[in-house]
Amino acid sequence: MATDLKLLWLRRVLFVKVLVTIFVWGLPALLAPLSLLAFLKVPIPADPIYLRLFGGACTAWGVAYWFAYKDPLRNVAIVRAGLIDNALPTLAIVYLTLTARVSSVFIWISGLFTGLFFLLFLLLMPHGEKRREI
Repeated sequence: MATDLKLLWLRRVLFVKVLVTIFVWGLPALLAPLSLLAFLKVPIPADPIYLRLFGGACTAWGVAYWFAYKDPLRNVAIVRAGLIDNALPTLAIVYLTLTARVSSVFIWISGLFTGLFFLLFLLLMPHGEKRREI
């Protein structure tokens, strides 16, 4: 795939990742009432502070992905860190599904999304390109 086309697709993927990370995972976990999360069958820990911290971390990742979206070549380190950010939750969800029988469809869909983002980041990762305006 041509470098310019690859960067264009990376920007598109990063834009979707920003939306999903902030509006599907980050802000709902940070601000949503626990009754809404229970309705979605999202497991809620006994102490919800951990859920709120997760929401804050997801929102921070979303902001980082926004910077990577604006200039992927300058912020390629964020895209590289995004590989870990997407691989670890995917592996954890697969492991927990196989051992503890995760029953939340929301968690399964999130695992599919993070796995897909991992593959797309891996395929579209810029490798040594010089910085240009997109």
